[in-house]
Parts: sequence; C-alpha cells; structure tokens
Amino acid sequence: MSELQIALIGLGVLLVAAVWGYNVWQERKQRRTLESAFPAAQSDVLMAGRNERNEPEIAGSAVLLEPTFGVPVSDQAATEEQHEESRPAVALPAEWADARADCLLRIEFVDAVPVASIWAEQAGWSPALDKPVQWFGLDERNGRWHTLLPQDPGTVAQVAVALQLVDRQGAVSEATLTTFLGGAHQLAQRFAGLVELPEYAPVLAQARELDAFCAGVDLQLALHVLPRQGSLNEMVGAKLKPVIDAAGLKLEGERFVALDTDGAEAFALSCRAATAISAAKIETQALTSLSFSLDVPRVADGAAALDRMIDFARQCAEAVGGQLTDPQHKPLADTTVTAIRSRINDLQGQMAKQSIPAGGVRALRLFS
Repeated sequence: MSELQIALIGLGVLLVAAVWGYNVWQERKQRRTLESAFPAAQSDVLMAGRNERNEPEIAGSAVLLEPTFGVPVSDQAATEEQHEESRPAVALPAEWADARADCLLRIEFVDAVPVASIWAEQAGWSPALDKPVQWFGLDERNGRWHTLLPQDPGTVAQVAVALQLVDRQGAVSEATLTTFLGGAHQLAQRFAGLVELPEYAPVLAQARELDAFCAGVDLQLALHVLPRQGSLNEMVGAKLKPVIDAAGLKLEGERFVALDTDGAEAFALSCRAATAISAAKIETQALTSLSFSLDVPRVADGAAALDRMIDFARQCAEAVGGQLTDPQHKPLADTTVTAIRSRINDLQGQMAKQSIPAGGVRALRLFS
C-alpha cells in the first residue's frame, strides 16, 4: 500500500469520527432543550397505563362508558366531563324503573331540549311499537322524575324511556325492540345526547323467559249461574239488582265490579240475555246466564277473593232461582272449590318467589 493510500484512509477515519461527534453533540443539545420544556415529573400521556389515565376500568366485555351520539369526536371528552360533573344520576322510582319488566333507557342531552321537540322526534317511530312505552323527564329544580306528556311546556335535559317487555299478547318482538333502540339512538343523535344501548340478544332472552313464566301462572277463573235444568222460570234482572246493590258492586262498562279494601278489582259479574243487554238497565232484563270472573295474577289475595266471589254468586243464584256451576258448567262441588283455592295459592306463591307479587304494580303491567 502506498503512502497516498494510507493518508486517504486516515483522512476518512477522521471525517467519520467528526460527523459522529457532531451528531452526539446535537442530540444532547436537543435533549436538554426538551427536558427544560417538559420536566421529568410529567408522565407521557401516550404511554401511561390504564390506571394512570382518567378512564374507568372495563370489566369483562361490559362497556361502562356511555357512548356519545351526535357530538363531534373532538368534543366528546368535554361532553363526558360535563356529563359526569354537572348532572349526577338521579334514580327513577322503583315502580317506573323496572329492570325486570322493561327495557329502560336514559338519555342526557348536552343542552336542554324542548319537550315538544322530543315528542315530535319520537312520533316518527313510536307508533310502530306494539308494546306499552312510558316517557319520564327529570325536573332538575327538585331532582324528581315525572311522567312526560306531549303537552308539557318548557325543556328537559334528562329523559328516561321504558319499553314494556311482556304483556298478555306475549314477549316483545325483535322488530319492536329494534325500532325502539334505533329510535332512542336517533333521538339522542338528533339533540346531541348521551345514551347507553343494551345488546339485543340478552333483552330478547329476558323477555321470552319472563313471558314463559307469566303464561304458566296466568289463570282467569270463571264461575257461572245458569237456569236450573228443567226449570221454566226466567232469571229476571229485577231480582238480581237488589243483591248487586247490597254487595256494593260498581258498574264499569257492561260489568259489575267488586272492589277490595284498597280500591282494586277483586272480581267481576257479567250478565247475558237472549237479546242485546244493557247492564245499566239490568232490572229490566230477562237473563240467560251470569258469569263471575276472578283474574288471579291481578288480585292481591286470591283465596280471599275467591271465597267472597263464591259467597256472592250463591246469593245471586238463590235470588234468580239459578244454579252455581264450575267452569265446565257442572254444579259447583265443595271439592272443586277446595281444588281451585289450592291452585290459586300455588300460582300466587310462584309469583311471589319471582318477585311478581299478585296484584302488585309489576303484575298489573305484565298481565294487562
């Protein structure tokens, strides 16, 4: 190797070393600048662990943070902060917020919305629902919920809407639930609101399970007074009316209703005639049959209501010269009465175990 080649190699090594040293110097200079701007005590928000961030923990697959609809992504954090700090959650009354019987949603708006606007928005989808729906609004002046009506004036910042899952027509359908959840989503989006929507499958499964139970305990008992076999005497309303009045039954439509001590229906009497009948003019009617009905799930003390109904039915049968019969139109025997009473006690006991006490608010809604 010549001296020229050795000199060139040495020069190249010196140039590489100079460049490396310059880069190290620049890096240290930039690091000192950054450290002066961001003290070491400040953590990197992009690298912080879950427990170091201002976020709720997520257990399993349940999302605890309410989704935001109708609010730009850049504004979502501010909206959630306002939601958490300025409007604490207020529980609905137990008879309204029934997680067993309803699909209940709460919607909180960024700014209060006129009640009339809410009703106008929901009018586009709520008529398609084939299950009862109830709307509630929170009066933030006194912290109380109230039933929300179309004619209510003013604005509301928080609403709750409950879709009943079961009634005597069966469980809520997938189409109805889809319309309900989609409509609530649309309403929240329209007015920049917060709402948490449940998953479809668990709600439908809950409704079907509840409906199956209700169908298994749904007994509507009917006893009858019929003309005695071979009797030529008519059952005239003029003889029946004094018995009805003495027992204190009230006329409701075409039925006479007996009330319990709380003013709820205990049992009812319906009359039939060969021609069109008017219960309001029962004393002028010639009757072909009397029917006494007891709606077991809707009566608080079914056994007591049964005994009272049978006692009244026997008085009516004696007054009109008829015969008291069972649901199969056979003369009512004491053994049949005992069996019916036992059955009522069993059904109402099952309802109590499922937290659906007979005659209670929940039972009245589910068996409507």
